[in-house]
Amino acid sequence: MRVLIVGADRMGNITSKLRERGFEEITHWCGRSKTFWKKSIPIDVAQVIIFCDFIDHNTMRNVRQQAKANDIPIVYSKRAISHQRLIV
Repeated sequence: MRVLIVGADRMGNITSKLRERGFEEITHWCGRSKTFWKKSIPIDVAQVIIFCDFIDHNTMRNVRQQAKANDIPIVYSKRAISHQRLIV
């Protein structure tokens, strides 16, 4: 399975936790650059995780619309430790 993480500059221990949950591939978009809101979600993504406090509004809107159109579940979170338990 593949997960797309949008937002956050550094991943920290999130990647190891996601691998424990069965995600073999982890794609990360930092989401701060204007170029990211034009990107398309890869076809084989099983879940999208958006770190709301580290993302441009246009990027969030674009990712949300693409995920809904392709029936990909989205998890919104902050990058705080207390919120990471909800994702992983």
